[in-house]
Amino acid sequence: MKILALDISGTYSSIALLSGDEVNTFTQTHERKHRPEWGELFSCIDFDTTKDFDSLDALAFAQGPGSYTALRITASFLKPIAVVKNLPLIPISNLKALAYEAAQWIDEDEAEILVTLQADLNESYFGAFTKSPTGIESMGQESVMSFAALDAYLSNSSSYFIGSGWPKIIDQHSQYLSLAQAGAESVAALAKLELATGKRFDPELANPVYLKTPEYQKK
Repeated sequence: MKILALDISGTYSSIALLSGDEVNTFTQTHERKHRPEWGELFSCIDFDTTKDFDSLDALAFAQGPGSYTALRITASFLKPIAVVKNLPLIPISNLKALAYEAAQWIDEDEAEILVTLQADLNESYFGAFTKSPTGIESMGQESVMSFAALDAYLSNSSSYFIGSGWPKIIDQHSQYLSLAQAGAESVAALAKLELATGKRFDPELANPVYLKTPEYQKK
């Protein structure tokens, strides 16, 4: 099975090519106003865009929540490719991808993983997940939460924490996985599991998830 995955945010661009059990991945950080250099990303994993799309089983991308501009650019870039090449386009939650990455750092077979991504100065995107021998499962709907509301979770000594959206006191928590980072490799791994279910992934339905109303829609 061969899957090409993208995880593009306001501050980093990540690409991964999963082939069987092997993954070739590249991630670069950048300024928030930076736009993805698609040619550079593809070249960093030795992906030849003139022919290698034909060998893929699926495309995947981190669908949000996150930067509106980055999510829109990624979806707009991949959708026409998926249509022309007749490939499934699998959207993966950014929060679930982070939970998957966190699970690689956790020795226990079963654990609760709480994930945040900073949305603005006062709020974060939040998701709760469980790790089990069968995989990563959501414990409820993803949402937007204030920093004050997130404080209540920090007293939970049995949970693991990951992500950029926690109050600064999280740095003192023994189960904060500060070294675990988001990236396209986790997106590809989750997409592989989704594709194995046999579900249909129509490119036209693979849309970004924002959770917060984009600023331009508020005006």
